[in-house]
Amino acid sequence: MLKRLHLQNFTVFADADFEFVQGLNVLVGTNGTGKSHVLKLGYAVESARFDISKQFTVGNLQEPLTSSIAWTGTLHKLLPDIFLSTRIAPLIRWDSEGDAKVEADFGTDNEVIFELNSSVKEIDRKIASVGATHASTKTDKVFKPVFIPAKEILSLSWMLPGSEQLVFPIEKSYLDLLGQLRLLSLRKPESIQAIQSLTDVLGGEVKEEEGKYYLVNADGRRVTINLVAEGLRKFGTLQKLLANGSLTKNATLYWDEPEANLNPALLRKLAAILAGLARQGFQIILATHSMSLLKEFHILSRQKTDEPLPIRYFGLNAESGQPTTVVARDDFKFLPDVVALEVELEQADDLEEIFAREDRQFHADSN
Repeated sequence: MLKRLHLQNFTVFADADFEFVQGLNVLVGTNGTGKSHVLKLGYAVESARFDISKQFTVGNLQEPLTSSIAWTGTLHKLLPDIFLSTRIAPLIRWDSEGDAKVEADFGTDNEVIFELNSSVKEIDRKIASVGATHASTKTDKVFKPVFIPAKEILSLSWMLPGSEQLVFPIEKSYLDLLGQLRLLSLRKPESIQAIQSLTDVLGGEVKEEEGKYYLVNADGRRVTINLVAEGLRKFGTLQKLLANGSLTKNATLYWDEPEANLNPALLRKLAAILAGLARQGFQIILATHSMSLLKEFHILSRQKTDEPLPIRYFGLNAESGQPTTVVARDDFKFLPDVVALEVELEQADDLEEIFAREDRQFHADSN
């Protein structure tokens, strides 16, 4: 679980703090305020932690120098691959005078702190590297996080075998997800209720055969995944990850714009499934532009159930030419600037005015 991210001079952030809950974490803001950057950074540090746990023994990681070297080398490779940047320098806020600094707290006295050190070698060209890395020497069992991008992924299964020979200009999180999707299903997955809800929405189960995905109904009828509506493929992705154990209470789910290509009815069903997982103890960190999704989460959080919905909203806002500021609230109504809400209210007022004008014109014509 990722408990906290503290960013200094990282991309669009001058100084920002994110305290995540073990439940539902919702990032809201306009384009360019850094929502996806937060998801990718969280995914990068958790992926680095997982990779390091596989490459080094517990005894080696007890040595501070070995731990620091392991983190430095792993982050230096992962950050450009996940952000799809050829260099680390673009991750440092360009108009800042200092280096970037990231603090990630995983709980249970486990954390990593690292800097992105910059230097100018040529005019208007900044280079940087990962440096000044400190990681706690305490070790525990580490789980690989899951990142679901805004674009559906099941129809891109051909990329995984191709990536073994070719370099694709695509973020590493896509290939990671394709690898996780190919795992075999468990006999007793962790969240049977969520899997059943997803199966009901899909009308079947997503299965993989020879590197391709199909939607198979109860009668055994197969439909190639490319013929399934793109919005439904997202439900299929979540179903597969839960069924094969890639997504558990120990693995954080990062999801960028889950509302993409979903109609309002499907969006309500997805919100209910995500809320159900959050109530079971899954950590979900997502970014959204959807006012409908925010409303649905608010409704679900007010339902009287045995398990309350742990949810936190983060409002990201940036004035022109200024760094992004972050405000966290447990109720999205109290965020000082929810652009999606303001735009929707303006649209409702405009529509009401049009209806009133048309109504007046109708009565005038009738008389």
